[in-house]
Amino acid sequence: MHYIRDIVLESLVLEAVSDLSDFVRCYELVFLYLLAKKNNAMRQKEYQKFQKVVENGTKRIAEFDRLIEKVFEQNAGGILSDERFAKMLQSYEKEQKALTLEVEENRQTLQNAEQRVVDLRLLLRTLREMTDIKELTPTLVNSLIERIEVHNSDKSSGHNHVKVIFILRRWG
Repeated sequence: MHYIRDIVLESLVLEAVSDLSDFVRCYELVFLYLLAKKNNAMRQKEYQKFQKVVENGTKRIAEFDRLIEKVFEQNAGGILSDERFAKMLQSYEKEQKALTLEVEENRQTLQNAEQRVVDLRLLLRTLREMTDIKELTPTLVNSLIERIEVHNSDKSSGHNHVKVIFILRRWG
């Protein structure tokens, strides 16, 4: 059973937030370096993914153009009936139009990813403001912690031990 008293959880969260604040205060440059490095790696991975999707989509659109030309030539040569030509042409054009929209959306996302800049100064200012935390507020917890994982209790040596993991929000 996953159970932990709310008072205990609040004290654990307060301790974790205070530890983060202390780390930022003591190792500000290291914190900024690690955060910038992580965000840069995530952005590069995201950028490469969208770039590959755009390239593949562009190739597929060109392939549809060749298929449409081929079907048109077969229809003009009498190899393909007019009914079949109309159905195939409609199908190809519909799929090509949907793919064109998808590629355009991915290109826009790719441009947004290129333009996005992480404002580490804003994050740092927020963390500096919370250097001496006396009590937790919902805003503070929601801005720093993405989720809290409470694991099964472990009864060893007559005491219950519950593992609690705090997953911090990503910045940037």
